[in-house]
Amino acid sequence: MNIQTCKYVGAAEIFEGLDRAWDAFVNSSPDCTWGDNNRSLVTADVIVDSLELTDVDEGEEERQVNLALERLKEVPQDVYIDLEN
Repeated sequence: MNIQTCKYVGAAEIFEGLDRAWDAFVNSSPDCTWGDNNRSLVTADVIVDSLELTDVDEGEEERQVNLALERLKEVPQDVYIDLEN
């Protein structure tokens, strides 16, 4: 048996204080699914791509999405985002 490990950060940490940005991601029909799992790992690029293709309202929603994008771009390439946490 080849046991593997990986690094990840919880989506809750990325989207902390950014409820509108999280809603924009969830409503963007992202190219992934989650729910009822212990972990659902995606690369930051999956979330970035979804947010960049989403039409957002000017103002607070746009501000939050831009802040989420900034946070996501700080995530190293070898670290996943866990959508379950």
